[in-house]
Amino acid sequence: MFKETVEKYYPEMKAIREDIHRHPELSYKEERTSALIMEKLKEYGVDSVERTWMTGLVALIKGGKGEGKCIAIRADMDALPVTEETGVEFASENVGVMHACGHDMHITILLTAARILCENRDKFPGSVKLIFQPAEEAASPSDTTGGAMHMVEYGCMENPHVDAIIALHMNPATPDHNCQFAIKKGVITSGFDLYRFDVHGKTAHGSQPQNGNDAILALSQLIVLLQQIVSRNTDPLKTAILSVGTISGGSRVNIIPDYATAGGCFRYYDNETAKVIRDHTFAIAKGVETLSGCKVDVQALTGYACVENDDKLIDLISETLTEELGENSVVWLDEPASGSEDFSYYGLATGTPAALMWLNCEQYTGEETYALHSSKCIFKPEAIKAGAEGFVSIAIKYLNS
Repeated sequence: MFKETVEKYYPEMKAIREDIHRHPELSYKEERTSALIMEKLKEYGVDSVERTWMTGLVALIKGGKGEGKCIAIRADMDALPVTEETGVEFASENVGVMHACGHDMHITILLTAARILCENRDKFPGSVKLIFQPAEEAASPSDTTGGAMHMVEYGCMENPHVDAIIALHMNPATPDHNCQFAIKKGVITSGFDLYRFDVHGKTAHGSQPQNGNDAILALSQLIVLLQQIVSRNTDPLKTAILSVGTISGGSRVNIIPDYATAGGCFRYYDNETAKVIRDHTFAIAKGVETLSGCKVDVQALTGYACVENDDKLIDLISETLTEELGENSVVWLDEPASGSEDFSYYGLATGTPAALMWLNCEQYTGEETYALHSSKCIFKPEAIKAGAEGFVSIAIKYLNS
């Protein structure tokens, strides 16, 4: 229904995407990006737009067919601390910062959808709420919340009350799967917890280790033992992932170190597995304390929960995309993705039906694909058209249902 309209605006929206990609901004610092979005939304004629938490924006488009439900569509805005190596003409001009996760595409797709929805108010009742969220990539040992929680706390799901919320995420794909929506009922992404381990020992001369308590040795034992949680303690039919990504300790090669620290991340797909991981992590730390004579402090921080898609909403999405974009526009996933997304918070915190879709997209490298967060991950712009048409079609279908 909206293919011609999308094609008409595509050159301009492609240019906007390139501008956003040239000027990436880290979490909480999306000032230029937020200002550009605000400018475009006002130009397109949304009924209201306001800056909410930090750089976040919430806009509203009221339908022309009277009162009704409200569906929200969310796009994240932040970039990553990555030095770009794509070689494209519109590569990042902000050294050390890059849109390596496709958020530049997310923004552009939602802006395009907003423009089309503003021109087609007569086709739907109720309203469409547009949520431009900062800080999706913010999760770290110092902040595990991400921007979604703060946007919800600031009230983005009310006034008017949101009855359903949808989002998409770019997914690196080969040309034969370009512009397909990959969907799944139930859990579609992992949840994660972050852990920090601080080991306090006793220093000694390297030639007299018996006089000290080696913090590095104790930490090494801890890291090895943690791996048995996945192999021996969790249900083998339930996936769990452990990654220890940071480790440091010691000052000189001939000194038994009195301090060492490491940071890790556990990913899981259900709360029972998460509890098993937490319980055994603390038990292992206690055991290492006993064996090593060191003190082991464990800081466990709950990160993003699993994104769990609403079955009925996914049925509506599948039906709509198939009708409007064609039979080949949808592929069903058998398994969830191993990555995590703070989009989960919109549904969990409010009980709102939510659905996250993957939008498969070819990269400039063709058959060779680079993973999200890679310095060479760069998406071709054609998916802007599929994403925008999908968002518009789903919103109108939902509001008329």
